[in-house]
Amino acid sequence: MPSKELTINDMPMDVFEKICENLGDNYQEKYWFTFRHVSKSFRNAVDFWNPSEFRRIGLSSTTRDISILFNGCRVSYIRKSKNSTGIKFHDHDSINQYGNFRDLAVDDLMSVLASPGGYELEKLIISEKIDKRFAQRLSDEFTKLGANVDVNTVQLNPARIMNPIPVNKILNLFRSIEEINISYSQDNDPITQKDIKSIIGKANRIEALKNAGMVKIDRSLMDSDSKLLIPRGLKIPNMTLAYGFLSDKSAFKIVGILLNSPHLKCCRINTSSFLTKMEFDENLKELGAANDPENRNAYKYRIPDFQEFFEIEIKRNNTFITANFGDRTNRKELKSKLNRQERKER
Repeated sequence: MPSKELTINDMPMDVFEKICENLGDNYQEKYWFTFRHVSKSFRNAVDFWNPSEFRRIGLSSTTRDISILFNGCRVSYIRKSKNSTGIKFHDHDSINQYGNFRDLAVDDLMSVLASPGGYELEKLIISEKIDKRFAQRLSDEFTKLGANVDVNTVQLNPARIMNPIPVNKILNLFRSIEEINISYSQDNDPITQKDIKSIIGKANRIEALKNAGMVKIDRSLMDSDSKLLIPRGLKIPNMTLAYGFLSDKSAFKIVGILLNSPHLKCCRINTSSFLTKMEFDENLKELGAANDPENRNAYKYRIPDFQEFFEIEIKRNNTFITANFGDRTNRKELKSKLNRQERKER
């Protein structure tokens, strides 16, 4: 009877480790990801290694494939059949592996994120489409492994067909998000008023935007059409708006809308303008803002029908104007807090 032909999967693990030791002192970090995609047995072996640190991760998925960026290295998981996946690194030929493409992608991702002491991502990029089933698989694994991940910055590139439900599900997996940047891919067609309404509607359905430390609306969403300059309808409490050039009419139309927003708590506007600081001041006063006697660059605006006000600080550097809307403050709450502090000090 002829002997069975041996394959790489039959290599004893002690032999595998001996070979790896000849690859250099940092072989676990350097070859961890590569060996995970050689075979199932190799994947099981390297799971006992310390994984590489990937601080920048990008996600995009459809019902047929998933793309993940690990520190700029793109890995694609392509569905061949129910239990067969093609895995492709950059422009290299794909290799076939047994397993569902979503399971393999989530397994690779969680092998990085599910660190016992918690994990911190510098940047998470969510581009275009996110498949519901991929988002659910990732959510299930986060729960199963008890992963604790903090994110410094999320870059959200909203597409016209972006589904806010899976995006929200993914963002809500993270313990904290300091900042979310909403931008528009320059590879896409010019954005229209109809597109911006759709994107605002979808953004309002992403609860994570309301819980992030700050949400930045990139100028790429606003520079192509002057009608897109007004962020009307955004239900985001903390945001930064970045514009290119603003006319005085547009600038104060925006400020007027923001000042009367029932949702806004804190806002920063970054723009360039021909307005002088004096003109900016005069327009603020016309809107009803009063100069702060203790700081000539600061204003207070009483919000109509509320016992609250915005503190506005204006900074100018050459042609750039930055308007900082300080935290929305409740006068009654502030007075009560001061009274409690006085009683405590007595």
